[in-house]
Amino acid sequence: MAATSNISVLLKYFATKQNSPFVIYKDFADYVKRYAQHNVEELPELVTYLGNPESAIDKELIPLVESRQVALLESDPAKKQIFVTGFLNAKYADRYKEIQSNAAVPFPTVSDLPKLTPLEILNKQDSQDIIFKLMTKQDKNDKQLYSIIIPNNVPPVIFPGNIPVAILIDSVMSKIRRMLKKDEYHDYYLKKLRIANPGKEMTSKNFFTDFVGKPDVAMRSLESAGDSFYFWNQLCYFIKQDYEKVKDFTQEDINVLQSVYIAEIIISFYKNKAQSNLQRETAIKTLQNCLTKPPYYFTMDTILKFTDTKGIPLYGQYTEKDLKDFLQKETTESENQNLPKLLVFKIENGTRYFVYKNNVIPLIVRLASDAHTAIDEKITKEWFKKLQNFEKSPDMYDEGAFNKKLEEECAVLAPALHALLTANFLPILNMEMQESSTIGAQGSIFEGNEMMSYAGILQLNRNTILENAKILLPVWYTIPVVSWIIALFTKKSTRKNKKKAKKASKPVVTQHTNSEETNEEEMHSTHKPVSKKDALIQAAKEVEAEFVPNGSTIEKELTDYRKQWNKMISKQANSDLTEDVNALIRDYVRKVLRTLPAKGFNAERITELAETLCNTPNMKKITEQTAILEYTKLYMVYLVKNM
Repeated sequence: MAATSNISVLLKYFATKQNSPFVIYKDFADYVKRYAQHNVEELPELVTYLGNPESAIDKELIPLVESRQVALLESDPAKKQIFVTGFLNAKYADRYKEIQSNAAVPFPTVSDLPKLTPLEILNKQDSQDIIFKLMTKQDKNDKQLYSIIIPNNVPPVIFPGNIPVAILIDSVMSKIRRMLKKDEYHDYYLKKLRIANPGKEMTSKNFFTDFVGKPDVAMRSLESAGDSFYFWNQLCYFIKQDYEKVKDFTQEDINVLQSVYIAEIIISFYKNKAQSNLQRETAIKTLQNCLTKPPYYFTMDTILKFTDTKGIPLYGQYTEKDLKDFLQKETTESENQNLPKLLVFKIENGTRYFVYKNNVIPLIVRLASDAHTAIDEKITKEWFKKLQNFEKSPDMYDEGAFNKKLEEECAVLAPALHALLTANFLPILNMEMQESSTIGAQGSIFEGNEMMSYAGILQLNRNTILENAKILLPVWYTIPVVSWIIALFTKKSTRKNKKKAKKASKPVVTQHTNSEETNEEEMHSTHKPVSKKDALIQAAKEVEAEFVPNGSTIEKELTDYRKQWNKMISKQANSDLTEDVNALIRDYVRKVLRTLPAKGFNAERITELAETLCNTPNMKKITEQTAILEYTKLYMVYLVKNM
């Protein structure tokens, strides 16, 4: 034995040397002292055992007693003894090797323990807990000696923790198999199994034949889902039912009963494992299916909230590791050096989205359609203000500048769309689509190898937007002489305002008075009080930041929720229903704003108001109550923000 300072190892060595688990404390202390004297140069930590080793040994024994590795016997203080569990582990490990060679050898039981053995050394947890724990993850060591309790006063089975649990499984099955190979039992139990399964006689016979004659095939059937669990449970039940009627048990009868009870626990473990695997695989398939459905792109937070058809969250049916492994596989593995199935893109604020590559083009088309209206309205308003002030900008008349303007607006109003259009995988995806000839099936945003312009993707026409902005101008802007005169005065006033602003920006040196009160009065006199309208608009903007997710807009959210609660197929009916709901909300907001102070226009108050309105009879007729409630809240904020 190599030199060691581990008391547990020294105890087992000393007990093996004496061929007994009972170690006299005084003899062991003397042995440790001599051992320390001989090995202290090699192991300096043994110095604690050179003087009076008892105190050092007592400290080392405390955790060993708590973990059932040893037990202290103090019936006679003069002959204090240490019971070493590890000695029995080695002894019973040899017994299981014998059982593997000869199934007739009985399991070790409590009656096989040496006389005066303290029973507290046995780990007497619930039998199912012990076997499930060992089969899930076994840490093989000689620290534990398990007692597997069997019902109906059948002697418990002793199992040492230093041998694989697979040996216990093999021993149990070999004992049942040995009994079934006997002629009087073989045909009897085969007949019972076939009678119990009408219509499945051949399947049950094949199961029985495999178990008796092909152990490897039988064990593989335990590790897969199917009818095999049903046959296993039936066979164990029939055997247990017959043997429990026996009054005078032979050693072989006890062995069979012990094996059947333990086999039922083993079968239950494999059944639970198979069901868990099936549930996990089904959940992963459902997850994969969810990722292919609109809106096609998902954050990790959204993925964690996916549910199955019964509304049960998928996360929980598979573990965090299962999810990471799935996403890792989908986003990295590919065939023929193509892009992986699942692609990842990131918007400017750092949010990552997952999208299947087959859905990238449909997603771009969908996001472009959603962004079309918002970008159109914003540019129209912007150009209208410029035309009103008789100003011009390059994007009004130059197609290149217009496309640059669209890209800038897209980055702000539709960050997900902008991230996709600038993603480095998009040109590669186009090449793959051209090679596989799938472009015609789902359309393309490419013209050959070049991506379409933003105007083409967003379906926005520069001339149309400019015409729409001009239509908003008053009629006198179209009369040349009048518009020239107005432009003349407008430009003069604009220049004056610029000069004033320039002067105001220069620092002015003034003489300071000694009166602080005068300065405060002057400061207050320069600030006009904020109107209720401005205060409400500011409050609405603050609430908008709470209600609208990052990377989205209130217009986009309103559109999404409207599609959820307004499912009218007819375009006219759809439009009429939307206008009716909007009118109802507008009238309600007008009444509320008469008495509602600006400070009271917050997220909590808006939620209360929306809930009150949605509980009215007219709004109750809409089935999608969650969507209409969110729409109502956002539309209230939208109305106040745009007063």
